[in-house]
Amino acid sequence: METLLTKEELLTAVKGTQIGSAPCLFNDVQTDSRNVCAEKPCMFVPLMGEFQNGHKYIPDVLKKGVAVVLMNEAEYQSNTGYYDGLAAANAGVCFVRVENTLHALQNAAEAYVTKKCADMIRVSITGSSGKTTTKEMMVSVARAHYGDAGVAYTYGNLNSETGLPLSVFKIRGDEKIGIFEMGMNRVNEIGEISKVLKSRFGIITNIGTAHIGILGSQQNIATEKRKSLSYIPADGAAIVGAADPFADYCTEGVCGKVVKFGTEIPASESGVKFIEDKGLFGTCFELDGLTVNLPLSGKYNYLNALSVIACAKEIGIPSADIKRGLETVSAISGRMEVCQSLLRNGQKVVLIKDCYNANLDSMMKVIDFCGELKDVGNKIFVLGDMKELGAESEKSHEAVGRRVSETEPSQVYFVGPEMQTAYDVVKQENAEVLATWYSESNDQNFAEIADAINERAADNDVILLKGSHSMQLEKLVPLLCGAEGEAR
Repeated sequence: METLLTKEELLTAVKGTQIGSAPCLFNDVQTDSRNVCAEKPCMFVPLMGEFQNGHKYIPDVLKKGVAVVLMNEAEYQSNTGYYDGLAAANAGVCFVRVENTLHALQNAAEAYVTKKCADMIRVSITGSSGKTTTKEMMVSVARAHYGDAGVAYTYGNLNSETGLPLSVFKIRGDEKIGIFEMGMNRVNEIGEISKVLKSRFGIITNIGTAHIGILGSQQNIATEKRKSLSYIPADGAAIVGAADPFADYCTEGVCGKVVKFGTEIPASESGVKFIEDKGLFGTCFELDGLTVNLPLSGKYNYLNALSVIACAKEIGIPSADIKRGLETVSAISGRMEVCQSLLRNGQKVVLIKDCYNANLDSMMKVIDFCGELKDVGNKIFVLGDMKELGAESEKSHEAVGRRVSETEPSQVYFVGPEMQTAYDVVKQENAEVLATWYSESNDQNFAEIADAINERAADNDVILLKGSHSMQLEKLVPLLCGAEGEAR
């Protein structure tokens, strides 16, 4: 069995010291002890968090047959006898001491990318909003050209300081292209994972206000996001939005080609000519003479598609494959899913579920999308708190209230303590909008909201569920529709 990294490669990459002399053979890497299994020789990387010390799970993974265990040097020094005893009792397990297990995980992943992916086209995707959907579009386009087996990509939401390294360890090495999403929750997180991947092509979807509570300003967000472009070589390209005020800042110093996407770019340059916004049924446009029907709704998803087209063209993917890939992409669960649904009251409605994440940019985009829908019935919004906005929270929720007032849904239900600000704005600015505020996202309040909607909603109404993931607005779906009411 081939190991992901030899002992020499691992020890060199992580600057580690082995306890004992056991062999090093692993083809899986995990940071969660629950995912370690005997079927795969596994390297377990215990992480240190504010409230959690992963080292306490080492005995558990030893019982499961783990092959390699990393440990922080400080943790080892604090209880040397205990860890030496574990190593002695498990002589077949390779124990490695490192300065910092998180950095060791990243450095090991970087070594693996260098070893396995020299000929792979590597693409990074980041941005304040739209990055996961853009990644899915890019994956679909790449599959249309290279085939399913030729594409490696981010698994689930593994896009963080730990997630991206875990994702790249799943690369087999014979794929033609790897497409990886980069998220962040702290300063320099993208810098660290960019060093792991060293992408040849990089997309920044936009610079918005997601995580502004952590980073303080859009300028600081742009400073972090542009680190995703740090390793682009001369034969690569950075793809940024033409209308984004931070586009030039993000591409300062990029060694490769800078390509801008957007509706401002003429068809003679982009090859794209807009035809029709089909509302709930996506967007129709022309690509190098081919008619493309993008099934994902919203102007912002059309913009995301333009970034994918720009990147795919730089890679050399033919237009026919780009068309095929974009036309077969589907919405990701919880992210702008548009469903035809039957409510408990027997009425057929359009249900828009966007419950995975929320910041001011994505909230405004989906409200605007609903506001522009034609030939539909009443518009009913359920809006949950936007989290991680810090000092910007009140101002951002006020802005949501103003946009709701302008959009004029027939009913809006605000959920969460921070949404009280939006509720107050609507009550002051537009008495025509029937607005209700619930301070908590709990089962009782969800039941009340579902009952109220079922009392009033009629055929062809549009119901929007939008909020941060922690608000759990997806719990409303079975309450609104019952067990059998939802259909795609």
